[in-house]
Amino acid sequence: MSYTLNRVSVGEVGVLPGSVKMTSTDNLATITAAGYLNGIGNQLPEVALSPSDIIECLYSFNESTGTGTYTLLAVSKSNGVYTLSVTSGDDGLTSAHIFVGNASNVAADVAMSGDISITNAGVTAIVAGVIVNADINAAAAIAFSKFAALPSAQLLVGSAGNVATAVAVTGDVTISNAGVTAIASGIIVNADISASAAIDFSKLAALTSGNILVGSAGTVPTSVTMSGDATIIASGALTIANDAITTVKILNANVTLAKLASGITPSHVIKFANQLTTVGGAAAEAFTVTGAVGATDRAFVQIVDDGTGNVTVLQAVVTDNTLTVTFSANPGNDCVFNYQIIRAVS
Repeated sequence: MSYTLNRVSVGEVGVLPGSVKMTSTDNLATITAAGYLNGIGNQLPEVALSPSDIIECLYSFNESTGTGTYTLLAVSKSNGVYTLSVTSGDDGLTSAHIFVGNASNVAADVAMSGDISITNAGVTAIVAGVIVNADINAAAAIAFSKFAALPSAQLLVGSAGNVATAVAVTGDVTISNAGVTAIASGIIVNADISASAAIDFSKLAALTSGNILVGSAGTVPTSVTMSGDATIIASGALTIANDAITTVKILNANVTLAKLASGITPSHVIKFANQLTTVGGAAAEAFTVTGAVGATDRAFVQIVDDGTGNVTVLQAVVTDNTLTVTFSANPGNDCVFNYQIIRAVS
């Protein structure tokens, strides 16, 4: 139960009605139940409802949207129990008129107008020519018999003036008055076939066993036998002819060591090679070799020019990304040497 009451004016029994505004989130049945406002005098003594009051009530009020339904209520009290009842506030109503809430939320005597009229017997009538598309329910399911006559085997098509017009079907397709359509001969072109048509192979013309379709000189798909470096059979198995593979047909860097005969497969290959010049400072000098692997790679070093120090190589050690060469003495900055780093074939 949720409601608010606010006194607008104080009346006098038999002389002037009092005015109270009420807002409730409850429905009308709940509000008009006896005792709905029981004890209100103790809760809001400044309101002090009396039988002379007219309550302007906004019930089924939605606090989030600020909307509800308006009515007028009369108040009575018996044995300490408040009871509210709906009242029109006006006993007079012009013949064939209806009560409508006005801008001040007061029930007003008005004549019905617009799309519908009404008599004082309550008979309503739809005014001629007022029904538009928006008035028809999406689920109306209007019977076809309600349409104007449609000539046999014709369709309704929008005209240049956007008016539904009966026309005969012509062009690529025809239709009978039984709804049977027929595609004219020889008119289907590539654009007429959906990209996702997935036409079964069985719908194609016969294709000789083991043959393939190849465009002819006249750009016509033609059944031919595969020949040359390869042949094919009906199961799809393709065979490369003996001695057909030549050097020019092999892509560079695509014959791996594993493809070589076991008698010519090396145990190691040269992975890195270069010529370097020392910078001096100590007998052992480290050089960067990006990609070198200390765990598996091995190095060979050969002095090309022993420089002013006349040094020799005592040791060459590979660690990750590094080659360290130990000379017989500080090599200075003019000792030139070649190196090779080899790696085991996996």
